[in-house]
Amino acid sequence: MRIALILILFLIFMIPKEACAEDIAALEAQVKQLTQVVYSLKTTVDTQQQEIADLKKTYQIKYQTPTPQPASLATILPPKFTPEIGAVADVVAKLDSSKVDPENVNRVSVRELELVLGSNVDPYSRLDATIAFNDKNEIDLEEAYLTRFGLPFGTTARIGEFLPKIGKMVPVHRDSIDTVDEPFVIQRYFGDEGMHKAGVDLTKVLDLPLPSVHQVTVGVIEGGNGDGGTAFGPARRRPTLYGHLKNYIDITDVTNFELGVSEAVGSNDNDASFKTNVFGVDATLRHTIAQDKEIKLQGETFVLNRRESIDEFDATTNPSGDFWGGYGLFDVRLSSQWGAGFRFDYVEPVDRLLADPNKGEIGYTGYLTFYQSEFARLRAQLSHIYLTNGSIDDRVFLQGTFAIGEHKHKLQ
Repeated sequence: MRIALILILFLIFMIPKEACAEDIAALEAQVKQLTQVVYSLKTTVDTQQQEIADLKKTYQIKYQTPTPQPASLATILPPKFTPEIGAVADVVAKLDSSKVDPENVNRVSVRELELVLGSNVDPYSRLDATIAFNDKNEIDLEEAYLTRFGLPFGTTARIGEFLPKIGKMVPVHRDSIDTVDEPFVIQRYFGDEGMHKAGVDLTKVLDLPLPSVHQVTVGVIEGGNGDGGTAFGPARRRPTLYGHLKNYIDITDVTNFELGVSEAVGSNDNDASFKTNVFGVDATLRHTIAQDKEIKLQGETFVLNRRESIDEFDATTNPSGDFWGGYGLFDVRLSSQWGAGFRFDYVEPVDRLLADPNKGEIGYTGYLTFYQSEFARLRAQLSHIYLTNGSIDDRVFLQGTFAIGEHKHKLQ
């Protein structure tokens, strides 16, 4: 402000003596106007400084560091002391023309309720468990395994009860598959829900100078099959060895392709020798059309070489001892809430009729899915099946799958 007054006085003294009275009056008016502007600016600056001081005070009150309190149990324990807990309910209504299993047709049931637990044990490992309850009042421990990260050579290990990485469908939980039931080849060879076994496996991502990703898994699990499976024998004390190679590549920004190769060897009786060899190939092609719109093509084939010790499966009645089966799946995500698809099945059951050893089971399945949200899903499915005994079975399913809490297998 002082500088402004000095400037005004300087201008006044610089005015020539010959200036007329009118010019002096006009200059005085301008000086008064300039003085008012200076005072207005000073008032604005003072107001802004006060506002800045008020904001600093508010910030300090809201974000100041709290006064240290005495240590308590809540502050000592890590944030993940309470494990992740979730539950998934699978409700199914089934209409079936088959007379083979009259107890499980034309009924509504809570097919399964999964209790899911999981948490990091420490910075190096994680524990996951899945306990399943069904409407037959049976309790099944599906998973209880420890994952150990950062092992030598960049490997990751699992030990405990888990779903082995054999093929594409066996390692997937039922609530994450695209249809109400598993493909026939999975049901017949490994079990109605695939199989879960106690064992240990190692997984490593191969560091190769290629634009694709390659992951290899090798493991050993206890012998036997899942519920209803026939590939291996009933003896659990004879181990099964398996390996899986997964190959993934992004073809374009919206299209990717995955190819997998699997092999499992084990025993089918009390003999310690490996008499069963299962070789599988799986392929998945995904193409994203737009947001929430996707097309998926998935197929999987298993070849089963099973040598029996008993006479009814000797070289006379079953020369090859080979069986095979597979499925092809076409799934379309129409929007964020609607999806539809079709599945074709073919499988040669191990316990097929010896009178017609070349006859397999054929199925055609169509389904429509409504995704109410990420945690609620409704599905309608129709299957038309040609059985090995020559009869035809039509099955209608209505399914509701609902999840609450933390669940790593989201309904997607």
